[in-house]
Amino acid sequence: MAPKILLHGSGAIGTIYIYLLLEAGYDITAICRSNYEAAKSNGFLIDSDKYGIGIRIHSKVVQTPSQAANDGPYDYLIVSTKALPDAETSRVVEPAVSKGRTTIVLIQNGIGIEDEYAELFPDNPILSCVVYLPTTQIEPGHIQMGNFESLEVGTYPASAYREKARVREPADQFMQMMVKAGSQAKWFDDVQEKRWNKLLLNAPWNPICALTLSRDAAFLGSSPGADLLIEGVMLEVVAIAQKLGYKSITAEAAKEQLKRAVDRVGGKGIEPSMLVDVLNGRRIEAETILGNPVKVAKSLGIEAPRMELLYGLTKALDEAVALRQPGKSLGGDETRAERKKRGESNL
Repeated sequence: MAPKILLHGSGAIGTIYIYLLLEAGYDITAICRSNYEAAKSNGFLIDSDKYGIGIRIHSKVVQTPSQAANDGPYDYLIVSTKALPDAETSRVVEPAVSKGRTTIVLIQNGIGIEDEYAELFPDNPILSCVVYLPTTQIEPGHIQMGNFESLEVGTYPASAYREKARVREPADQFMQMMVKAGSQAKWFDDVQEKRWNKLLLNAPWNPICALTLSRDAAFLGSSPGADLLIEGVMLEVVAIAQKLGYKSITAEAAKEQLKRAVDRVGGKGIEPSMLVDVLNGRRIEAETILGNPVKVAKSLGIEAPRMELLYGLTKALDEAVALRQPGKSLGGDETRAERKKRGESNL
């Protein structure tokens, strides 16, 4: 019997995997939030340099995990939302998770994203995925995508695949599904190494571009020492990863990544996801991209002053963005609207 799939987070990343899995003939239901009405009425529209322009797809859509549970049980739950710890996404999706049956697939950025799911669902297999997919939701249900897609997959914890037979079967089946769907999916015995490898990009570029409201090329061209700041953050990631035993993450790899960005100076450059979120008034992944890595560094006795500074600044920026949401408190019990009435400036 074909597996039943539920996807939570049908934004820029999630919609591409809805498309791929639908094209491969799989039964998939999408949980939509802000784009529910658009997806319900017109489906999703994808303009992709890789897959084609003007692709219109229609999947089953619901607004909440509780609604989705009515059509369960599900063999796979794919989570492709932003990794925001205070959102408690594991609790949000709990109604749609069948204990011991549903394999949880996390397609999210950062370090330590799996912990809340492992704690809440100790008997469910967990697959952790690192995605490279240049895509943006330019309006509800309308996705623009670049020309490549890559998915790096492994179990959480890494030992689960070797030690637990109940994990191996759904893990193997998921890889077969993704390959059939046309994803450039690859299996890794320890996908955490790939998470730290992506952090070489995420730790410097996401916060710095968000804080300066600049694309990568613009930031590098802004001052003579800009490249040294980026390199310094990268080398802190290298030091932590090396201490964890991830020997493929080296200073040479960091410098090669930086060179690619330097070569873009003078051009349009790349707009990291954290910058896109800030420009659109959305929360940012300060904890998983910076806070959790800084905690790991401290536990290992490694100094990471640049990452600590960026974490403090980015955390404050995230709080400011959160306070701009309607009805949020600005300190004490006072809201933005109440402070505005008194004539005080808003954040």
